[in-house]
Amino acid sequence: MNKVLLSIGTNIDREVNLALCHRLLDNVFEEIHYSETSVTTPYGDSYKDDFLNQLAIGYTSKDKEEITPLLKKLEKQMGRRPADKKRGIVKIDIDLVIWNNDVLRPNEIERTYIAELLPSLLK
Repeated sequence: MNKVLLSIGTNIDREVNLALCHRLLDNVFEEIHYSETSVTTPYGDSYKDDFLNQLAIGYTSKDKEEITPLLKKLEKQMGRRPADKKRGIVKIDIDLVIWNNDVLRPNEIERTYIAELLPSLLK
């Protein structure tokens, strides 16, 4: 069984989008646990609205080559469009941060909200 750490973020209709994301992820992973949430100011200049962030630890028998496109498919299913990024809108962002023991996004793992949310996930 593979273990993943996901980083989830949204800056529009935040609670609604996060709830929908949970329902979709629950169908992808055999087991998944969610952290508490945090609201953060956006990184970069193109985003104006604060983000609602959450982490998830998931377990799957699928391989990494299956999971990555599945996550992108879920983002599109939820309405994420490339043009929205220019307008500062992120309906949902689901990043695969760690796959088993491999850190896939070293820049992201160092973000403050990950350090803040991780303890609530490991309880």
